[in-house]
Amino acid sequence: MNAAPSSAHPDRDALKRAAAEAAVQLVENDMIVGLGSGSTAAFAVDALARRHRQGLRFVGIPTSERTAAQAKAADIPLTSFSEHRQIDLTIDGADEVERGTLNLIKGLGGALLREKIVAAASHRLAIVVDGSKMVDRLGTRTPVPVEVVDFGLEATRESLAVLGASARARMSSGAAFVTDSGNRILDCDFGRIADPARLEGRIGRIVGVVESGLFICRADPVFVADAIGVHRLNSARAHRGSPPILVVMGVSGSGKSTIAEELSARLGWPFEEGDSLHPESNIAKMHAGIPLTDADRLPWLERVAAWIDGQRAKKQPGIVTCSALKRSYRQIIIGDRPEVRLVYLRGGRGLIADHLAGRHGHFMPSALLQSQIDTLEEPDPSEDPLTVDASAPPEQVADEIIRLLGASATISHGAAA
Repeated sequence: MNAAPSSAHPDRDALKRAAAEAAVQLVENDMIVGLGSGSTAAFAVDALARRHRQGLRFVGIPTSERTAAQAKAADIPLTSFSEHRQIDLTIDGADEVERGTLNLIKGLGGALLREKIVAAASHRLAIVVDGSKMVDRLGTRTPVPVEVVDFGLEATRESLAVLGASARARMSSGAAFVTDSGNRILDCDFGRIADPARLEGRIGRIVGVVESGLFICRADPVFVADAIGVHRLNSARAHRGSPPILVVMGVSGSGKSTIAEELSARLGWPFEEGDSLHPESNIAKMHAGIPLTDADRLPWLERVAAWIDGQRAKKQPGIVTCSALKRSYRQIIIGDRPEVRLVYLRGGRGLIADHLAGRHGHFMPSALLQSQIDTLEEPDPSEDPLTVDASAPPEQVADEIIRLLGASATISHGAAA
């Protein structure tokens, strides 16, 4: 497909192209780039193809068969999740962007499932739109596309109606529209949506729903082109305090201490071993193989928070390890502290079990691993975590964290004056 401006909307196409050109400037050498779908994203693919011909090195993961065909025709090298689990930057369009929050409705092009998979795996999601897509409340002009399985579609539509939706099965050329993943789409008019995060969760709990076109707390930045020019809108999550304090989280055995020590050595930042802040009663329970309760963890979490506040008071950076398995725990230690950045070491059960088997002398026995996995609530995009694969060697994991941190904040080596 060629993203040439259409004669029907030449002015709007020119705006889309301008926004896409601005977003493509975020791409750097050796990045993994998510390639969005739709007319605006097609302009971004064109711009990326030109930069590739000029010598920029990157590989792309497309969100639709149509985008894949466009990228291949432009000789953009492609890869897949079998090779890369995390994406540095995705550039995509949107059907509505809510002012202030930058929450999105996407999926009128029919690729919402793959778009959300790619967005969820991306460290950054850059959105490109023209000014007509900006709204004060999601749902003002656009229905919410909901991808559903074909079997039981009528029952799924009825369940969506209970949530207040007027749902219509999408058609194409007189036949049922089928997505690249073989599913159907129900376009759901909820009117102006007061609480899109809650609605996203309620839609996701309906049996038969695959995914919705609500993209909450994912976009940063958004490039908007209008008659005045191209405007860059940054998410509130991008405005952080300084110097940074890292909370390295994950289940026991994910390598938190090893990675934190590596980061401390590389950056020259103070490091606090979170396990050393446990009360003796907690250590005794874990030695005995007894899982901790929320009440047990509270004084420990408060001590971690106190260490963080001490670093903030001294205006010094820092690194502290803490399993921080639940969102409620993370709220205690991070809360509204703008300097604190969550680093999530993500690994499968087999990897963690191998790590624990090779660890000796720690008070946390391997028998408690399952209780930690059962307790774990992985951080979601609203917590803006730096998520890294814990399976790589420690020095590589540290390299990735430093690279990601540098892409989102200024790193100052050593303690602040």
